[in-house]
Amino acid sequence: QKSSTMLYADKRALETNLKVELLEIREKELNFYTNNCQNIGTQAAMLAGFAFAGMMQPLPDQPEVLRVLFLVSTVSALGLQLVTVVTTTLLSMLSPGLALRGPDGSMERAVEGGYAAEMQPR
Repeated sequence: QKSSTMLYADKRALETNLKVELLEIREKELNFYTNNCQNIGTQAAMLAGFAFAGMMQPLPDQPEVLRVLFLVSTVSALGLQLVTVVTTTLLSMLSPGLALRGPDGSMERAVEGGYAAEMQPR
């Protein structure tokens, strides 16, 4: 009776240690994806600044088609960079919060969300 109780306790201890080690690995993955999002957001903010500076420059005397094409491409670049900044900021802020305060399985969900965002076709 006593040895079976010890075996059961050892089994539970091993299961608990395995779960803790898996969570530590998932935490490292989450930190990796969060740092990547922050880096992408920083680069997007810098490129958005360049696009804004390009919009503020006086346009040279060129055919109207070229001027409109320049403005459309610059505004499009600025808009897409701002969408990237907002998306990466939200992802890097909300993923760790979900992992820490969410229900059981939230760490897995947060890491899978970071992985999905990382692997989106570009």
